[in-house]
Amino acid sequence: LLGVVVAQERPDLEAQRQQLVVESAENKRKLKEIEDRILHVLSSSQGNILEDATAIQILSEAKVVSNEISEEELVAEATQREIDAARVGYKSCGAY
Repeated sequence: LLGVVVAQERPDLEAQRQQLVVESAENKRKLKEIEDRILHVLSSSQGNILEDATAIQILSEAKVVSNEISEEELVAEATQREIDAARVGYKSCGAY
């Protein structure tokens, strides 16, 4: 019920909250893909992995993407805290 009240009174907050959920799911999907690529490279690599240019490239890309996702998640957490603080004002409406 709280979501309904907030969506009615502050549709911007509810839309932002829903966007955060979608972005979080997308980030988890990206991290899973990165993990799968790394595991594939590690399992298919023969010899010294440090000499495998493809493996090094994939690991470097994974690090960049992982850092980007970490930064996005920090921003998302801060935004979620702001949204939650605003939703507290409507909590009494959700009790009915």
